[in-house]
Amino acid sequence: MAAQARLSQPSPSSSSSSSSSSISQINPAAQPLRPPPYATLLSGALSGLTSCVLLQPLDLLKTRLQQAHGSHAPFGGKTRRLLRTIEGVVEKDGVKGLWRGTVPTILRNVPGVAAYFYSVTELRRALGSRPVAYLSTANAASSSSSSSSAATPTSTGNLLAGATARVVVGFILCPITVVKARFESSNFAPSENRTLALSLRSIYAEGGVKGLFRGFSATALRDAPYAGLYLMFYEALKVGLAPALGEAGEEGDAKAETTQSRMVAGLCAGTLATFATHPFDIIKTRVQTQRVRQEGAEGASAALLGIRAVLTGAGASTGGARPPLSSLFFDGLGLRCARKALSSAIGWGIFEGGRDLWVKRERQRLARESGNVIVER
Repeated sequence: MAAQARLSQPSPSSSSSSSSSSISQINPAAQPLRPPPYATLLSGALSGLTSCVLLQPLDLLKTRLQQAHGSHAPFGGKTRRLLRTIEGVVEKDGVKGLWRGTVPTILRNVPGVAAYFYSVTELRRALGSRPVAYLSTANAASSSSSSSSAATPTSTGNLLAGATARVVVGFILCPITVVKARFESSNFAPSENRTLALSLRSIYAEGGVKGLFRGFSATALRDAPYAGLYLMFYEALKVGLAPALGEAGEEGDAKAETTQSRMVAGLCAGTLATFATHPFDIIKTRVQTQRVRQEGAEGASAALLGIRAVLTGAGASTGGARPPLSSLFFDGLGLRCARKALSSAIGWGIFEGGRDLWVKRERQRLARESGNVIVER
């Protein structure tokens, strides 16, 4: 049988063209590869861990500036207020005090970012499976064998996918968000929040189950538009920046995305989305860093209490003229913009880079198994 099989094989000279055609048809480098869920989740978790550890001081300082507007001189410069806040934290807790709240931040961000990226990926893939009115448009080359999807999400589709994924994940992790805000706040002594479990018990004792979700309405009002706007801006900017910062794709029909183009798009998208949603971040911080009182409202009305607290200057430790409305609702904007822009650039850069790394290694594996050689460029 082996001899018969060898005799049935065509000679190399007579089959060179057909062999080349066959190889090109099964060339792994030309086939679209879909990273498995574990690669998406792992890339998202790594991006969340990196950004939250590096940028936690910015989050803590932002919380301190927002929690008690008016505790500083009303006409003091923002830089002076920031320096005073840093000095106060370092004097009280040392340099490591700038990383107070890192543990709940990691516990929230690592699974949260991983779940968010996975949810966004699946929602966008669902929108790309077929054209949906107002949400996705048909690809011109959808019938091509190299096309990985039949449609491309529109700006509205990206906005809806980002907002939906963020709200669902935010609701699940809201108790950890409340703990994180209290860890970062100076309204609560470190002894009250020595551990995550102790802090959760304290919150439950004060407000029950509803206390664990305190401020969710304000959080959703911030996170839903932020995530939606961010994804919309990011995808549009990434496409627009690709010709300038990318390189010609291997098939020559598109511009390849690079880490540089993704990070620049992430910085710009993060800044724009942060500016648009910052007032809701002020309200969320006020709601989650104030102690529950007997007359305190719960549920959706907590957001209204947060708005009233901002407008009336609640939490101020000193008197004086009330600051202008623009200052009330944009306190800590610079810090949040810096953190969100850097976090978005780092997060999306690592996330998409991790998925690209999986695709690259998988293509190399398939090439070795099929006897093809992929030349790295």
